Amino acid sequence: MGAIRGVLLVFVCVVLFLSLFVGNILLTLSSSLRYENVKPELVSFLGDVVNEQLNIEEKLNSLLPVIELYCQTNQQYFFDYGESNIVIPCNIMTQGSSAIVNYGVNSLVEQYYYADYNCNFWDCFSEGDVPLFLISEKAQGYWQNRFYFALLLSVALAALVFLLVEKKTNFFLLVGGLTIISSLPLIKIGDVTSFSSGFFGNLGEYVSEIIVVFFNQSHSVFIKVLILGGVIVVTRIILKIFHIGFAISNFFEKIKSKKKVGKIKSTKGVINKNKEKSSKVEEKKKKSK
Repeated sequence: MGAIRGVLLVFVCVVLFLSLFVGNILLTLSSSLRYENVKPELVSFLGDVVNEQLNIEEKLNSLLPVIELYCQTNQQYFFDYGESNIVIPCNIMTQGSSAIVNYGVNSLVEQYYYADYNCNFWDCFSEGDVPLFLISEKAQGYWQNRFYFALLLSVALAALVFLLVEKKTNFFLLVGGLTIISSLPLIKIGDVTSFSSGFFGNLGEYVSEIIVVFFNQSHSVFIKVLILGGVIVVTRIILKIFHIGFAISNFFEKIKSKKKVGKIKSTKGVINKNKEKSSKVEEKKKKSK
C-alpha cells in the first residue's frame, strides 16, 4: 500500500509541475497582451517598420504644404491605410511628419487591438493573411481564461498531494519547490528572441520584436511565481519552528510536572514519618503507665 501511494505521489507531482509550468506561460501571455503592456512595444515596432520600409516621413514632408492648406478649412485629416481609416486632428498635422506618424501608429494599434473579431480563436487564423487578432483584446481574454483553468487544475493537484503525502508538513515543501522550479524557464524566454533573430535571417529582427510583445511580462511573472513558491516553502519552515517550540514547551511542562510530583511525594513522606513518630511516642506513654 505504501509503494502504491508513493508512485501515485510521484505521478501527481509530475502532473502538478506541468500544470504550473503551462500556467506560468499562460499568465505571461495574458499579462503581456494587456493593452497597457502591448501598446509601447507595438508602437515602437510599427514606428520602425513605417520609417524604414515605407518611408512615410519623407512622403509626408512632401505633402505638408497641401496638408497645411487643407487644415485651414478643416479640423481633421483622413488617411486610408488598408482597411483602416486613420483620423488625425489638424493640430497634430501641423506639428510635422514625426508627430503625424506617431499619432497614426498609436491609432492603428488601438484599432487593431480593440477590433471586433467575429470568429473563434483558432478559426481566426483563416480570416486573413496576417493574424492581427493574436495581439488583441480577444487573444488576451483567451489566454487569461486558459490560465484560470490551469490554476484550478493546479489547486486540485496540490490537494491530491496533500492527501497522498505522509507527513503533512512536507506538502508545503513539495508544492513550494515545484512552484519555484516551474518559474525558472521564464528566465530563458529571452533566448528565444535571440534564436529567432538568427534563424529568420533578415526578418529575424522583426520576428524577435514581435515575440517580445508576447512575453514582455515574463520577468514580472517569474518574480511573482518565485515569491509565491518561496512563501509556501517558508510556511513549511515556520510550521517546523513552531513544532519545535511546542516540543520544547511540552518538555519543560513535563519537567515541571515531575518536580511537582516529587514535591508531593516528599511532603507525603514527611507526613508519614511524623505520623510514625507520634504513634511511637504514644505507645511509649502507654507502656510507662
